[in-house]
Amino acid sequence: MIEATQRGDVLVAIDDHPSNATTLQVGVALGRALERTVTASHIAEVAPAPVRAAAEDAGVDLQVRPGPVVATLIEVVAAAEVAVAVVGRGQPEREGPPVGHVAVAVIEATATPTLLVPPETTAGLQTPLRKVLLPLDGAAETEAAVAPAVNLLADADLELVVVHVLADQEVPAFLDQAHHDLEAWGREFLARHAVTESAPRIVLRAGTPGRNVLEVAGAEAADLIVLGWSQDLSPGRAEVVRLLLSDAEVPVLLVPVDAHGAAT
Repeated sequence: MIEATQRGDVLVAIDDHPSNATTLQVGVALGRALERTVTASHIAEVAPAPVRAAAEDAGVDLQVRPGPVVATLIEVVAAAEVAVAVVGRGQPEREGPPVGHVAVAVIEATATPTLLVPPETTAGLQTPLRKVLLPLDGAAETEAAVAPAVNLLADADLELVVVHVLADQEVPAFLDQAHHDLEAWGREFLARHAVTESAPRIVLRAGTPGRNVLEVAGAEAADLIVLGWSQDLSPGRAEVVRLLLSDAEVPVLLVPVDAHGAAT
């Protein structure tokens, strides 16, 4: 048991739910890929035996802090020492966001990139994380997340696939022509966002962003999806984020952006 995380840690928030083992395994796989120390955090006066056992089985140190669960967890996740937080999706409330209220509070209140883990995922459990999907739907906040996401993940020797989903009215005329024109569009997009040629490859799709991202994630056998977002899950907002958190079978890493569209 430790008092605080080391600089640059991957922090895995756990409670006493049976899905903790999966969340911890995904956190360990992410930490291994990023070459970061992984620490588990539990908010309580005393950690119950199942929580201690889960951390021990995962081979990670356990941080236990008393206090109100939501407020204390937000404080822990927001600490400067935390590079990435890993949180289970939790049980969504009826008619509410597609994740539990604790997860919602964390992702809306902190600037820390946070990986939301579905309880049924197999990503990182049996094999190392190897492929990351970076969707772009044309929104400024989504595009702003590309550069920091690439910087975070490219050094981890992970394969990066950028999915650019164009609305039907945005489809360039040459997309129904030769394949080399499609490649030219991808190169132009990479140059526009200051991404080097050796960085991610581009997959272009046209139509509904969320469904296209889910289809590409399945076709590419992606291990996780990275999204830039504006930290607002209120009704009518963040439709792509809502869909992916609800339907994606792999973890989703949410990278907050500020009001000006720059990644935090």
